[in-house]
Amino acid sequence: MTDVKQCFFKLPGRGKILICCDGASKGNPGNAGMVFVARNEDGGCLGASSGGLGIATNYLDEVMALVVAGEWAVKKRYKNVCFSLDSKAVLLAFSNGRIPWIVVNKWNKIRKYISRITFTHSYREINFFADKMDKQGVLLVRGTVLYYEDKPDFLNQLEYEDGIYFRFSS
Repeated sequence: MTDVKQCFFKLPGRGKILICCDGASKGNPGNAGMVFVARNEDGGCLGASSGGLGIATNYLDEVMALVVAGEWAVKKRYKNVCFSLDSKAVLLAFSNGRIPWIVVNKWNKIRKYISRITFTHSYREINFFADKMDKQGVLLVRGTVLYYEDKPDFLNQLEYEDGIYFRFSS
């Protein structure tokens, strides 16, 4: 039996940015990519990125999406950031300070420069912009990272707060 649930997209509060992060791999491990999309309180796209990771696990591609997004936020000098991911395992690890050893130093630098970091879980059904982009990241050569200053032209629309989204599960 298929269970249908309505889910909602929420923009960040005043003075905060929302960075939706996602990773994908063809196989586990397999050819992997990562992506993030940054949004402001009005729903505008502040920037986006996709990158190739080479061979990695599903967990590692989600971790790298978060870290690359954090480094971008530091570079842009954002101080109040909410990271949104569909990986509960990564959210739990970073929320509890159980950072994978491979990114501990990078994450410590990010925490040093971003004064307020929060995390939220999102279903891919309300993170479709990043979910669509990460399929392209899988196709990029390892180490290639593409940055966009605005919403990439190849994507039609962004998620919006008044939208009705559904999650199907069995």
